[in-house]
Amino acid sequence: MRLLRRIDVPALLGAVVALFLGPASGPWWTLTGVTTSKLLTVQVSPFYLQTDATGLSMSAFFSVPLGLFTSLLLILSLIALGASSFHPGAWWNKLATYFSLCSMTELYLSFLLMYHGALTMLLGAYGILPAYSGTSHLLANVVGLDLNSHPNPLVTASFGLPFYLGFLSLGLIATSLIVNDIVEKRKMRDHRGVAAIFTTDSES
Repeated sequence: MRLLRRIDVPALLGAVVALFLGPASGPWWTLTGVTTSKLLTVQVSPFYLQTDATGLSMSAFFSVPLGLFTSLLLILSLIALGASSFHPGAWWNKLATYFSLCSMTELYLSFLLMYHGALTMLLGAYGILPAYSGTSHLLANVVGLDLNSHPNPLVTASFGLPFYLGFLSLGLIATSLIVNDIVEKRKMRDHRGVAAIFTTDSES
């Protein structure tokens, strides 16, 4: 129990969950063919944008620098959040927690930019956008990786587990801020109460 009191548990859990959000965690959003694997594959992550399709470039021009920046920011926030969770009373604790919260928010902003880049390439190549989730027909004549024509092919789009884990990490970090704020206010209230008692005794 004493050990738990010395650790910011929500912040530590948020850092642990964020460990599974790195570049090696896999794509956050995927688009593939249903009936054949030779149609196309689009993988989107906050760290990269990869396309394997005839007539599409393999990546967007901004994906590499944006992915490197996001990776660096995530590593720094994990270090800051992990260190602050073991020093909840330190003056830099709240600063590190806010930095981690901003980093996680940037993670989703990076994903949205990568996702928008993927949709832009698909719109430019086929003149139509796929559904963001689920299975549907891509109402276009698609030349697959096998160089065969596939009219109105069936494609499936889905969000990966890291996409949802990011929300869990954000919730844990926000919970850490709320809990620490409540504890600080309670300590200030108790301190004022003790000060008032000593002031009353000295006056009497």
